[in-house]
Amino acid sequence: MTLRLEAAGITHRGTVRDNNEDCIAIGFWLSQETMSAGRSFDHALDQPFACIVADGMGGHNDGERASLLVARSLARRLVAAGLAGLGATVRSVNAELFAQLRDNPELAGMGSTAVGLAAHEAKLAIFNVGDSRAYKVVPGGLMQLSVDDSFQPNWKAGSGVERSTKLLQCFGGRSTFTDVEPHLLFEPCVPGSTYLLCCDGLYETLTETEMAALIGENLQASAEALLRAALEKKARDNVTIALVRLAPQTPP
Repeated sequence: MTLRLEAAGITHRGTVRDNNEDCIAIGFWLSQETMSAGRSFDHALDQPFACIVADGMGGHNDGERASLLVARSLARRLVAAGLAGLGATVRSVNAELFAQLRDNPELAGMGSTAVGLAAHEAKLAIFNVGDSRAYKVVPGGLMQLSVDDSFQPNWKAGSGVERSTKLLQCFGGRSTFTDVEPHLLFEPCVPGSTYLLCCDGLYETLTETEMAALIGENLQASAEALLRAALEKKARDNVTIALVRLAPQTPP
């Protein structure tokens, strides 16, 4: 029996920033617009699936450009190739961004983080470069699956510790080409498994307990509830959320 998955996504500039340097991609759909409602998807896993959250850096236009390139290129490559050569795919997107920097010196410093989920048939992968995060919903809360490329990789909202935003690696972001070593996690597709992908604008604002409590049966409503809670707590950064859940294929 072919599995399917349900997904939902939403992105917003937050309460302080004038623009949105995040980008979300689910399949071939992308958005950098401030969204008032989430977008939902249903996908059969006989075809590859990809979901990306990218958080750009480098100023007003440059961060937007970097996150768009990274999210769009990752999603398109993964939808075409699936999980085969995942690490090489991620590294090639980094090289693609550096090619843009080489051809456009005025964009020096432009960069992006990215966290993604790719799935095909019975296999699923989580990957990240930078400090955007992937969580799995588990009994009692959330389990972080991604690895923060920062000096405080296990930082938690509400800990009372100030978080360093300096990254150990990202896509682009440097004056000369620097390769990346993506964090990769593979696991089987299990019906009922639910995953949250988000930028730091969400997990800096809400605790993991608060996030877990807002993830329910309806993924679009859950994404909207997470965003609403972050905005109510005056999220200082852009906020982008993607939720993915595995389910049995509905019989014809």
